Amino acid sequence: MTSFASTLWTLTQARQITGKTHLVLQALASFEGYRGLFPSHESIASRAGCSVRTVIRALETAYRLGIVERMRQRQRVSGRICNSVNRYRLINNPLEQAKVAAAHYTQKLKDALARRKQEFLSKCQNGSEIYSQSNFFNTEPLSGAGMSHNDLIRWCESIRYRGST
Repeated sequence: MTSFASTLWTLTQARQITGKTHLVLQALASFEGYRGLFPSHESIASRAGCSVRTVIRALETAYRLGIVERMRQRQRVSGRICNSVNRYRLINNPLEQAKVAAAHYTQKLKDALARRKQEFLSKCQNGSEIYSQSNFFNTEPLSGAGMSHNDLIRWCESIRYRGST
């Protein structure tokens, strides 16, 4: 089994991560202790000698490659649930790296779909009759043109399209 440092070196030599990302991930690994790994972005930035934004970019690259796993924690403060510190886990096993990378991509896809759905629903609530929820979420299947079968037939009739015979 390889160490995390050798995994970083291999990724740097293969040009999958930049030198700055390498420094940030080394700084992250230096925080590992018996209680776990949970430094703030600011702490990592000060140890790596870079900005917080560089740390966030480097961690995003690490999540995408599956070499670092983030476990978000929440805590109740004054009756509200707030984000707490992130816990990190450094991963050396290639199979586990693939699993973590797949889980990261799945979560990113779910987040993107949720954002798109929210944008769509906000447009629907603005009074656009074309995109009303009842029309969009109907059970009738849509054609490649984005119309239901009956709408497509009506449209073809309106332009007097008879089809090829």
